[in-house]
Amino acid sequence: MRRIVLLVAMTGALLASISGSAAEPSCNRQCLAGVLDVYLQAQLKHDPSLLPVTRNVKYTENGVRLALGDGLWQTAAALPTYRLDVIDEEAGQVGLLGRISENGNNNWYAVRLKVEPGSRVSEIEVLVNRSISGPPQGGAGGAPPRQGAEPHPLMMQEVSAGGRLTRAQLADISDAYFTGLDTEESARNVRFAPECQRRENGTIMANNPDAPQGTMASWDCRTQFDTGFSVIVTDIRERRFEVVDRTRGLAFAWAYFDHNGTVAKFTNTPDRRQADVAPVFRQPISFYIAEVFKVVDGNIRQIEAVLTTVPYQMESGW
Repeated sequence: MRRIVLLVAMTGALLASISGSAAEPSCNRQCLAGVLDVYLQAQLKHDPSLLPVTRNVKYTENGVRLALGDGLWQTAAALPTYRLDVIDEEAGQVGLLGRISENGNNNWYAVRLKVEPGSRVSEIEVLVNRSISGPPQGGAGGAPPRQGAEPHPLMMQEVSAGGRLTRAQLADISDAYFTGLDTEESARNVRFAPECQRRENGTIMANNPDAPQGTMASWDCRTQFDTGFSVIVTDIRERRFEVVDRTRGLAFAWAYFDHNGTVAKFTNTPDRRQADVAPVFRQPISFYIAEVFKVVDGNIRQIEAVLTTVPYQMESGW
């Protein structure tokens, strides 16, 4: 009971901080962070009434529209760990990438909130990777999974005020990554830092120091792209850069990766030797993905992604 009273008090203080000043039409950075915290606490309490929302609030989970209070609202058992917050004052949106416990399942998780003036939430988009096959037995390229307790520390570092890029610049630099995978099948137009590392559901998939030399996971982001491996991805669609954090140089994208199952051969080495496509990609499947790009000095330096499989060509609901 004491916790519920405290949460109600936090919510009231948050609303007062926004409505108390006519000169402040929308949520600032501190306010958006507060809304995210109230949402997470309400979700943990399994009580959506504790979250201030608009009358027509929309909630989706893995692309499916649900009633507010269904799905993760009923099963969340702890606050997120491996937490990476992304805050966009200009768009009035806030997002999070991390892990969340659902009754003993430590699942990878991403969420996006759109916050209206008055600090009321109008949109909630959730992605949860729910595994029913047990823990991973090995990471990319045969390396150990190496799933750290926190995101790479670079993701949290702020950019100096004079060095901050615009929202459009951060989104454009990051979107070139998707274009390089989707239609160009190379890194020729992608601005990768040499140290670029990509984590996918916590596993280091590029520049993995534990991966055997010469395996895909051991190579940097640019070398991977230039193998041409991405021919197996037949479309990257519904790309949306909803939350762009200029303060930290982060661009948070949501998209779908389609594999139509018809590609039998691909190249997966720097000299582009051909190999057979794995059976899992010889069937129509799609991945729903939430991906955070860290841009440093105009280059993609770090990538954190959460993704889950969904029916082929599934729509996002947005």
